[in-house]
Amino acid sequence: MTDHTVPTRLKSAVRARSLAEEGVAVSMGATAVVIRGAQADTVWRALEPTLRTGFVRGALTARFPARGRPFLEGMLDQLEEHGFLREVEEEADLAESDRAAFAHLEAMTRRPFAALRSLHQSTVLVRASCPRLRSEVHRALERAGFRSVRTEPGSDDATPLTTRLLVPGHGEALHLIASGEGVWLSGPRTTSATPDLVERVQDWCRYRAPERNRPPLEEAALGITRSLVAAQLALALVAHVARCANGPQDSPAEPGPGEVPESDPEFMVTTDDLVSEPHPFVAPPALDPVRTTPFAPGGLDGTPPAEAPDQLDAVAHLWDRVFGPVGAPLPGDLPQLPVGLARVERSDLVGCGLTTAQARVDALLGGLHATAWRHRPRESGDGGRGLGLGLTPLAAVGAAVGDLVLTDRADAWKDVEPPSLSAPARRLWAALTLRFGVSARLRVRAWEGLWLTTLLTPQDVLLGAATAADPDACVREALLRAVAGAQATHGSVVRSAARTDPATASLARWCRETGLVRVEEPDGARDWRRRGVFAAVARWS
Repeated sequence: MTDHTVPTRLKSAVRARSLAEEGVAVSMGATAVVIRGAQADTVWRALEPTLRTGFVRGALTARFPARGRPFLEGMLDQLEEHGFLREVEEEADLAESDRAAFAHLEAMTRRPFAALRSLHQSTVLVRASCPRLRSEVHRALERAGFRSVRTEPGSDDATPLTTRLLVPGHGEALHLIASGEGVWLSGPRTTSATPDLVERVQDWCRYRAPERNRPPLEEAALGITRSLVAAQLALALVAHVARCANGPQDSPAEPGPGEVPESDPEFMVTTDDLVSEPHPFVAPPALDPVRTTPFAPGGLDGTPPAEAPDQLDAVAHLWDRVFGPVGAPLPGDLPQLPVGLARVERSDLVGCGLTTAQARVDALLGGLHATAWRHRPRESGDGGRGLGLGLTPLAAVGAAVGDLVLTDRADAWKDVEPPSLSAPARRLWAALTLRFGVSARLRVRAWEGLWLTTLLTPQDVLLGAATAADPDACVREALLRAVAGAQATHGSVVRSAARTDPATASLARWCRETGLVRVEEPDGARDWRRRGVFAAVARWS
């Protein structure tokens, strides 16, 4: 919480523009806020000189008319929330070489002059395998205001340059430049790199798929690229100094060894054609179904899940076009009737659902299954384990139980009469047999309160299969997958799964009520959970 007894003032880059009776637009760089109210413009013009020279919030509001204090408090809250205020410090004339760094520091911290003094007193060790890159970074750091910069040769081709920054009173911070197949990474901008992050960056560069037919980069263009990534790295180091200068309330502690960070580190990504933009480095660890812990993330009380579009928005970082572990799940040119279809980019995997959004969720989970597990999902079981992923804990548990049931205990099932088809199931059956002209027979089996539905051709070729503790949900998912397989003329549809909400919810409930299955979390699940994906491993009790 900000201390309202400390003198503060507007940052020098803050600008205000009257919107007449609508209010006042206040901005700094790309950040802007509108202070609304018929009297906002009048109040702002009266207070702006005080806001720019310095004020103590408690004293300012005490002098303000009582009936206007709620408005003033709200205005000051907005200015603080958007980072438009800084502390009043002992100021000094800026040297010409410090002006660029100071503007950047002031945008990032409440104590820009303290941050500038820390920058002057900091030392940087630059280690690089490329002499030209090392030279560019050395110049960029000196232009940014660092006065103690040392360089020495390096040897790691995956990370051609690293910097070790020591800010007085703080631990050493590691930043890097890495490159691979026409992509340069500099940063991270938002934190200090850890040895684990450096290793993951090296792996990403090392195993990045080679780009086909990419023309060689001209030396002139390479020189511009080196200068740009060097400048971006310098900005990352300046940002770290600014974070160190912030108070504890504004500068959360970086995670220690073994701790899960609150957010993914962000790198500046530059391509050889000089496209440069920030991207979160989304590199969750592989999930290990052999090493497990009790499953206890909560959320198994049957609370209705969010709508599919909202679920997709919450995990959009997983298909970042540079670092995402999977490609974007998009409908593309796939037909969307009678069921929704979506394909994972960079893959032939096709997801299905009763809507396009549900199909995108299914495609996303299918793509994540193929990349998340050290032992990839199988068609023939994994030593009595079921592997499940979901965008809710309930969905992950249900998917894991379904995966276990669909790949094990084949001899325990007993054939039963198929249930009467509900109206949604009849529509799917008609789509399969009449619209697509597929000859199919429905086989339903039961065991211990579970249902297993398979759709087969006369030659016993599998068209779709599903399991659930609810017979209608079981039949509908099997039919959905059979229809999707007939509808998608290109791409691979998962024919056997339990991923629809009714099926997974019933399986999670069955697991909880019978105790026949033990559900655990695989090693690495907490990193995935932070990114919005839950993982579960199911075993027979």
